[in-house]
Amino acid sequence: MKKIINFLLIIIGLLFASCTTSNQNYPVTELEYSDYVEVIKRADWGWLSLEKGKTEAKIKHITIHHGGVEFTADRSPTEAIRDLQKWSRAEKDWIDIPYHFMIDLNGNIYEARPINYPGDTNTEYDPTGHALIEIMGNYEIQKFSEVQQKSLVNIIAFLVKEFSIPLAEIKTHKDYSAITACPGKDVYRYFQDSSIVKRVETFLHENE
Repeated sequence: MKKIINFLLIIIGLLFASCTTSNQNYPVTELEYSDYVEVIKRADWGWLSLEKGKTEAKIKHITIHHGGVEFTADRSPTEAIRDLQKWSRAEKDWIDIPYHFMIDLNGNIYEARPINYPGDTNTEYDPTGHALIEIMGNYEIQKFSEVQQKSLVNIIAFLVKEFSIPLAEIKTHKDYSAITACPGKDVYRYFQDSSIVKRVETFLHENE
């Protein structure tokens, strides 16, 4: 009888150890957004909690990307974001979607990777300390609409204020990598002429 009890205790111990290992929690910084920026939270689009962590980092830069793949109006943005999360974890072995925020064709802003974890990239620059914003689509061939621009300005303005980021640190992927066209020519032109940064500056002054 004693042997049976000892055996059962061992089994229970192994089961408990297995449960505690598979349910590890990784800290997630939740942001409180200003009234002027509407953001769809991770919980509202079906985000899957982190299965592993990464060294956290303080945000010092804001960097703009595009998806690089044409995105059409007939596709569900939330489905695409969920697919990207699965691909990022399974195929790239990243902890999550590489970007912290994503903007769809209608200007909706979605939370993606938690802001306290650095993003990822397929190119040579180190995104540690960068808040990464992806505009869904391929802006080598698509048009960067006014509604998307407005949403981009709003989320950039929020991040500038939230993390005390200098306007000079609002840049694009292309500014850090010599081997990419990202964020696409129809987004990049608004950074070449500084019009997005100027709009952010004006917005911040008007909302002080």
